[in-house]
Parts: sequence; C-alpha cells; structure tokens
Amino acid sequence: MNTHRRVASPTTNILPGLVSALLFALLPLARGQAADAESGRFFREYWYERGLTNGNPKYERRFRVNAPETVLHPSFGQRIEARENGMMLIQAEENLSRLTGAELYLELWGGHPGTARKRVTINGRSQYELPDAGTAATNCTHGYPTIPLQITDLVNGYDALQFACDKGSTFWGHFIVDNASLRVTLTNQHPDLVKAGLGGFTAKVEAQPAGENIQLELTVPSAFASLVAEADFQGFFTGYDENGDGLATDWHGFTKDRKPEAWLGRSTAAPFKAVWDTSLLPAQTNMAVRAWVRFREFTNLVFVTPALSGLRTPDRRGSRVQLVPSDDLPRPFWSRAGNKKRCMINLPTAPARLERAEIHVVLWDGGAGTVTEHFTLNGHSIPLASGKSRHDVIYRRLPLDPKLLRAGTNVLELLSDTEHHGIEVLLPGPALAVRYGE
Repeated sequence: MNTHRRVASPTTNILPGLVSALLFALLPLARGQAADAESGRFFREYWYERGLTNGNPKYERRFRVNAPETVLHPSFGQRIEARENGMMLIQAEENLSRLTGAELYLELWGGHPGTARKRVTINGRSQYELPDAGTAATNCTHGYPTIPLQITDLVNGYDALQFACDKGSTFWGHFIVDNASLRVTLTNQHPDLVKAGLGGFTAKVEAQPAGENIQLELTVPSAFASLVAEADFQGFFTGYDENGDGLATDWHGFTKDRKPEAWLGRSTAAPFKAVWDTSLLPAQTNMAVRAWVRFREFTNLVFVTPALSGLRTPDRRGSRVQLVPSDDLPRPFWSRAGNKKRCMINLPTAPARLERAEIHVVLWDGGAGTVTEHFTLNGHSIPLASGKSRHDVIYRRLPLDPKLLRAGTNVLELLSDTEHHGIEVLLPGPALAVRYGE
C-alpha cells in the first residue's frame, strides 16, 4: 500500500498543520496556472450517498470516524456513534484510461480537539493524510480539503474509502465527514463531452472595476450558451479564513451540504453576472477570480474556468481597511455545561474614526441550551447560533455598530449551558473587519 503526504506526529505546535494546509491550498491553484491555465478543466463528480441501497449501511445520520480505542471505552463504546466503521463506498463508473486526473473533496468537522492523524485509504491501495489545520493542537476546526489521487487508486465501479484517526490527546478520537466527492478530470474532447455537445467547450470570466465593486461576468460562446445552468464565482484574495485551512491568502469559500458558502456570488440565468464587493477587504493586488460552471442536462459535470488574475482593490484616499483577529484564542474554544470561554481583540483605532465594522465568526452549533445571550461583544449580545442546534458549521459575517467597539481591548465571550455538545468557535476564531479614516 502506498502512503502519500504523511504529516508529522501530533504536536501542540500548529505549524505542521499550517504547512499541510498550505500545500493542499496551493495544489489546485498551481494546477489552474499550469495544465488548465489556457482552457480550464472539466470534471465529473460522484458524491457519497448514505443508505443500504447505495451500499452504505448506517446506524447514525452522519458519517462518523472513531479512533480504535473507542469501542472499548466504558461509556463512549456503548454509544451508537461507536458502531460506525469509517468505511464508505462511492460509485464512479468511468473508463479510467480516458481520465487525466482524480481528486477527493471533503466537507469535514475537524473532530474532538486533540484528535490526530485523520487519514483515508482508497481501495486498499494508497493512504492519504488529511491536512490538519489545528485539531491535533486541541483547537476546534473544520475543513474542506481537495486531495489529489492517483488514477490507479480507483476502480471502474464502487470505490472503497476507509477513514481512520488516532486518539491523540483527546478524550475520544473522533471526526465527521459531512460530504465526500470523487472528482475525475476529463479532457475537453472526452467522448462523453462530444456526445453531449460540449466538445471543445470554453468559458472565461471577465471583470470590470466599478468603485468598491468588481463587476463579474461569465462569457460563453453562443453555441454553448443554452447548455449552461449556473455559474458560481470564486475569489482568490487575502481576507478572513472562513474555510479554516489556516490561510488568509487563497481561494476563499467552502461548501455546506454540497452548496457554495462564502463565495463571491451565484448566477442561475444568462447573462451570468455577479458583483464582488471589496469595500471591507484590506488593500491588495494580485487578486483573482474563476467560475465553476454547471450544465442543465448533466448535473454531475463541472467546468472550472481559467483564473482571471491581476485584480486589485481600488485606491482609497483617506480610508483604510484592516482585518483584526484575536491573538489569545482559548484551546479549545468550546463552551458547554456553563463553562464560559472568552478571547480579546485589540482594536488599533478609536471607534469615532470608524466608518464601518463587521465581525467574522465560524461556529459549530451544538446548541446554547437555556442561555439567551450565548455570544457577547463587550457585554452586548451578538446572535450567532441558529437556535436549532443542528450540529453544523455556521459562518457569520455581521455588520456592527461601531459604538459597540472600544479602542484597545474588546472582550468576546461564549456561553452554552447544554449538557450535550454546546457551541464551538472554529479556527481562525473571531475577527473584526474595520474601515476607518486616515
């Protein structure tokens, strides 16, 4: 069995996780700049489907992965989660000799803080370490890795994926795969594309600055325009790390329930347009955008356009935008059973100078219990959780009244009194985006 991209042993230092995240974030960008820079790329996606009819029996509604020790634990071993074996089958019927690449995309809850060495083996052939952006260092995390695979890892039929993890330093080694997709890359003249009328398909993104906005439009040759169903626009820039990979500068956004979250915009009708609001991004150059194009008749087919690079924020005479994170996050940033957690954000300017402010936070919403003010900023309630206790990832980007802020130390507190999971603040933790006069 081949082993690929093995990460160093668990440590309290987050650096190995960040290095791993950096490598995985740069791979799709490098691929886009090399093989797909001129023409874009087609891939077909095959999602994991739960249920016996799909070859995937289940005991619990979510796909859970446990460390081996769990089955013998006196209490956790008796829970239904411990019966899950970490095995999934994904049906992907393809002539493998006609593929040019393959990858695995995941939506992950990072697991109990301290869980280590999350990994997956494909058809018993190659083992891949999942990038760790802080879980092993006892942080609360989420992740959306894209893992390049060898075509020889796959079979034409049901691909078996065995997930595993180590207990590490936690009380119960455990994480969740909310969704998984095998993506296989096709040439632009693949016989299936030619048959579908998509042989030689091309598309690109055009951008036009308009004040603090960038107007985006997908351009498609007229011969193909009627085949396009929608376009999702994704940006490469420096900003809040909402996808939790440890990188502020990368392709932003993620998926939740297989749908884009925190992308630049979606258009479902021609002309396919969106507006990129850059007014609360720090000043920067070397921004880029690409579009993920889907088709009316072929719902598992995706075309990713070449990246349009060289974009920048506008000149802001007299104004400055700054993203201010917390530098004292508790580990783990997790409240339950009345255990309050807090962190500080140091604002470098007086609130009177602020033109606008907003807060960025990513949560794992396991419920606030009976607490009505579960998250506060300087004593003021900020509603972040959904109130539904769905045990899911929630990204909040909320405008703030600058009067709520203070020059210097700003205190953020998290409180849940449920005896069950409670609320986690996921990495990178809360951050303030502020725009102020210079």
